Amino acid sequence: MAAVTAAGAGAEVTLYEHRDSPAAKLLITGNGKCNFTNEKILPSHYHSSTDEDGRIGRMIKKFRTEDCLAFFENIGIKTRVRKGCVYPYPDTAESVRSALLLELKRLGVRTRYDCGVLSVSSDRTVQGERFDRVIISCGSAVAPGTGSDGSGYRILKELGVELTPVYPALTPLVTKEDLSAIKGVRCEAGLTLTDETGAVTEVSSGELQPYEKGFSGICAMDISGRACRLLGDGKRAFVEADLFPLMTDEEFKDEIRRRCRAFPERNLAETLTGLFPKKLINYIVHPVDSRKESFVDDLCRNAKHRRYELSKDMTKDFSRAQTAAGGVPVYSIDDNCMLKDREGIYVTGELLDCDGICGGYNLHFAWTTGHLAGSIG
Repeated sequence: MAAVTAAGAGAEVTLYEHRDSPAAKLLITGNGKCNFTNEKILPSHYHSSTDEDGRIGRMIKKFRTEDCLAFFENIGIKTRVRKGCVYPYPDTAESVRSALLLELKRLGVRTRYDCGVLSVSSDRTVQGERFDRVIISCGSAVAPGTGSDGSGYRILKELGVELTPVYPALTPLVTKEDLSAIKGVRCEAGLTLTDETGAVTEVSSGELQPYEKGFSGICAMDISGRACRLLGDGKRAFVEADLFPLMTDEEFKDEIRRRCRAFPERNLAETLTGLFPKKLINYIVHPVDSRKESFVDDLCRNAKHRRYELSKDMTKDFSRAQTAAGGVPVYSIDDNCMLKDREGIYVTGELLDCDGICGGYNLHFAWTTGHLAGSIG
């Protein structure tokens, strides 16, 4: 995006790629379908520990959904929308990548592939060649097999740029409790992330997929970056799961009482048939004793307020992450992504301390920052 934008504005552009093929990481986005933006892009869809003055909001206002759609339409990409998520009409990430590469060729961008170890000096020299502007768009340490191997962090550190700690984001939550009993279950849920004082840090909702070591699914992944930041700061982090968000506590209790009256011949687990998957029913009713007067309250607590402590192990495992939290502080760049203390050097995308929720938000941020950096004459 940065190279296309700059070349389209009349600049002479050289694109350095340390692998034999650019944008390989794009091919794995959206399960290969490339959910590349969203109909609704808001600052609240992004997390950062360093956005002190609302810079992220200002940046995404400069490159809105309609701007993104117009850009891709102009390079040949028709789109389709599912639940607000925008995909290329062919449903293939390769079509987006190919369109971008064809545009690089049309605009005469010089490409340097298989560059190996790259470095950038403060005087904007790359591989022995001096430039007026240098845009660093290397991605994070997520998906190293595609070239996004963390080498951008090394380049920045060599320039003397200070980074915030980098953690996995859009990654499964890892709990201290073994969840093998409900592995494979899929259900709608609401999650509340809290710190050790009980203060609510983040909430999310959507499909939840428990596995033996914790929770996956959009519901869990959306709060994972924030959870890693908490744990990385040396704090304890907890997640409270509402496994039946369709109803409030009182509505849920009333429903259980109604079912007990309607189906007196059923045991407690059988009474929940039709509300939860069978494997989840067995998990929720244990060890609730239906002979106690408090059994409805106990059941509600198990189904809608069960709390799990998160493990610090999740801050180190990038293998299942889709993006990263942390990096170059947002306050250290201007609204066009130039480093404030490095004239003419710009940083974009995942290298910045900004991570979005699921739904095309991270790719939109990549397009936005690439466009802003490439727009400077």
